[in-house]
Amino acid sequence: MASLQRFMGMGKCPIYDSALSYYEEARYSEAIPLFEMALRECDDPTVQKLARNYLAESYAQVGYRRLNQGDWERAHTYFTMATDYMPNYADWWFQAAFAAYKQGNFEQAQNALQQATRLNPEFARAWLLWGIVQYANKQHEVGLNLFQQWWTRNGGDAVSLQNALRAHREQRFAEAQATLEQLLQSTEDNLAEYIRQGDSAYQRGDLQAAEAYFRQVLNARPHYADVRNRLGVVLTAQGRLEEAVDQFVAALRINPRYIEARINLAIAYYELGDHAQAREQYQQVLEIDPTNCVAREALQRLAA
Repeated sequence: MASLQRFMGMGKCPIYDSALSYYEEARYSEAIPLFEMALRECDDPTVQKLARNYLAESYAQVGYRRLNQGDWERAHTYFTMATDYMPNYADWWFQAAFAAYKQGNFEQAQNALQQATRLNPEFARAWLLWGIVQYANKQHEVGLNLFQQWWTRNGGDAVSLQNALRAHREQRFAEAQATLEQLLQSTEDNLAEYIRQGDSAYQRGDLQAAEAYFRQVLNARPHYADVRNRLGVVLTAQGRLEEAVDQFVAALRINPRYIEARINLAIAYYELGDHAQAREQYQQVLEIDPTNCVAREALQRLAA
């Protein structure tokens, strides 16, 4: 999803500008080589930082498409490349884990899930998938207990779980695993679609629809930092800056190292005229990432 920061690099590098145009049109496969070229050929530090961010998001968007096609190997590759550039997105680690699991690469899946749950300890679907991965890896009791714990904690229907438990008791392990996977998918299919629809609505300028989609997700899963950031961007675009600040702050409570949300929060504070708070947020970005050129240049402008 396009962020509030995208315009900071425009006009400084024609290659970046072209890549961003493709990105905004959801032509991610065409944007990727141009963002890569911008990284090689454009020396401006702001362009370098933003090109990396948008390159990561482009890889992730292609990864989602590969997931929908059942192309697990390439989906895993794209999400892994996305996390190489932006390692603080818990959902991308989850998607990489799911793609690895579908290939039977359980160690890779667990490594990715470790990252996802480190970033967001309340990431229920990551814990559910971890339970499935353990179950598939012959740790039946451990995996089933973990899945059941988070299924109940997440408000899952106890009746729906009974088929998996029954199959497990009768040692029909493959059937139990398939049922657990169906339960995971049933909790996420609508939410993932809402996120995609929200991103699409934002890109075409339908801000009210985008807001509605993101709020539907948060009503069901209030601990999605990525979606709170998305909602904050939409609210900022509508001029509802105080509400946007609330969403960015909520995202940072979930993941304090979420640099994009912190920069977006700084931008919102700046637009509200609270330059001291904006400065503080940019300084915190530099504490996390001392090389962040977006925050560094913003602080220089604030000091001028």
